[in-house]
Amino acid sequence: MNFTSYLDTPDFQALALHLMIGLEIPVHIFGAFCILFRTPKSMKSVKWSMLNLHFWSMGLDLGVSLLTIPYILYPALAGFTLGLLSNFNVPLSYQAYLLAVLIGLLGVSIVTILENRYFLLFAQERWWRHARLPFLAFNYIFAFVYFIPAYYYIPEQTEALREVFEMLPELPQDIYSAPVFVLATDFTYVVLPVFFMSNLLVLESAAFIVLIYGNMNERTKKLSLSRHTIKMQKTFLRALNIQTCIPLLILMLPMGYLVTSRIFNIYLQSANNLCFIIIAVHGLSSTLIMLYIHTPYRNVCARIFFSKITDYSRRMSSVSTVL
Repeated sequence: MNFTSYLDTPDFQALALHLMIGLEIPVHIFGAFCILFRTPKSMKSVKWSMLNLHFWSMGLDLGVSLLTIPYILYPALAGFTLGLLSNFNVPLSYQAYLLAVLIGLLGVSIVTILENRYFLLFAQERWWRHARLPFLAFNYIFAFVYFIPAYYYIPEQTEALREVFEMLPELPQDIYSAPVFVLATDFTYVVLPVFFMSNLLVLESAAFIVLIYGNMNERTKKLSLSRHTIKMQKTFLRALNIQTCIPLLILMLPMGYLVTSRIFNIYLQSANNLCFIIIAVHGLSSTLIMLYIHTPYRNVCARIFFSKITDYSRRMSSVSTVL
């Protein structure tokens, strides 16, 4: 049996993600430049937490689009990789663990930036100043270890491969001869750690958002913060929420398909490939939104890019006039 479409093939997956990384790297570098050298004094307190979020967002993009390039035979938890790490014969179990850790660290970086806002605005003189470092340390350590149960229970590959190929429809011969790796035949050891980690991060993020807005409303009523300060902080928080929420909404598209695919046992390789391409778009979209939604960075982009467009238009007009 041959591939029914080019979208089904490993070649398409590799080409698409190679093109993505060619676009992502310059955008991410420019985003890091803006954070490091164009962050104004009014945003100085959030500079390093924003850089931390940007770093892990960029890390996940590089992990998917360059280091691993996953080719997954979902709804089976099996597949192989086409990325740089495979060229250096890094075991697929290590590559799967790397992606899981990068996803966890990205989530923790979102919690970190929200915690940073809450601490600086409202908790510098409260008990939280003693608890925040252990709290943050726990989150980062947990991001590194939460996937250990899935890694520990990786099945014996010969029997696991037999089960996977029996579950899936007839596959192209190229897939049977590929170095297919089975992460798990029992979804429990993968789903439970991911479910626990994701719910923990969602609850922590929601808690800090509620605390920030609750304290802000309380101080507004007491007039302990100026209206200008309140307005400035609300504007920044709104921008931060947009910066984090829109990329997360983008991630919900492939996640929704993967859940549906598992429930109804649907195997569409082209859809599996597109899921990871969408996941790779996450970091790029986060950086582009950051550059647009925060006024100082938007102004930098306008000065650099629009001025060049204007200069080019003027030169072309001059040439036309001469002719």
